[in-house]
Amino acid sequence: MEELNRHLAMTRPDVNEVKSLRIARIAVFSALYVVTSLIPISMFIGAPSFLSLNLIVTPTIAAILPPTEALLAAILGGTIALYFIPGQAMFGPFTILLPVAGATFGSIAFHKQKTGALAPSIFLAIAILTYLIKNYMFPYFIIPHTLAIILSSTSRILNKRKSVRIRAAQYAFVSTMCEQGMMMILAVHLLCLPWQAFIGILPLMIYERLIGTAGGTILIIALQKFFPNIFVK
Repeated sequence: MEELNRHLAMTRPDVNEVKSLRIARIAVFSALYVVTSLIPISMFIGAPSFLSLNLIVTPTIAAILPPTEALLAAILGGTIALYFIPGQAMFGPFTILLPVAGATFGSIAFHKQKTGALAPSIFLAIAILTYLIKNYMFPYFIIPHTLAIILSSTSRILNKRKSVRIRAAQYAFVSTMCEQGMMMILAVHLLCLPWQAFIGILPLMIYERLIGTAGGTILIIALQKFFPNIFVK
């Protein structure tokens, strides 16, 4: 019994340390999301608002935090940004669903190697269908989302042959496209944008998702190099 108590006493600080690290990660990345929300990078067609640099934080949250922590960080950061920076809330209170979708589905894809491809692929397929129901006249808009499904579905097979940087870019793209998928659903069914609007939105969307993918990849690699202890174990 004494030996058991001694063992529990030795392991308890480790458990507390892990909990503290998880809470700290959620707080830090929530704050980072809020801060980058202050920096606009693109206009939003269809509402008087803008997209911000937080695009690069969502894939980073997905890569570093496991799904539950990623979800909590996205909810916390998205809620605070919604309150303090209303100019980037193009969908009102539903704007919080953007980082939630990108961070959560991206985290599932990144951390659940065996089954992780399924959830983001299903979500993106649903997003594509909801777009095509009303905007089948301009199907080209969903090409990047289709590419994300392919990359997510083949990730388990090809990951062993890829470098860390390529994997980071792949998952950053899947994450940012899940975020865009939610944006697409809300733009079609909440704002009721016509298919003609998406012709003008397409080049902006590609520009924004390139920033999200490239910026997220750079941030993931930098954090992995200089702060490896913050990554989920």
